[in-house]
Amino acid sequence: RPSDSVALALRIGVPIHAEDSVLAEAGLIIPDEQEDEVEKFREFLDSVSPEDFRGADT
Repeated sequence: RPSDSVALALRIGVPIHAEDSVLAEAGLIIPDEQEDEVEKFREFLDSVSPEDFRGADT
């Protein structure tokens, strides 16, 4: 599946290539003010583990 390919590429840090026509039709432009939020979320994802979501009683 395409989503699995993207997830795998992101995890191992390889570039993702797409035709300009695909990006023009389906791509999203993230405004500059949201870039900081996206970066903060990426940092959070890099530092979080499944154990962080366990309840206090487990």
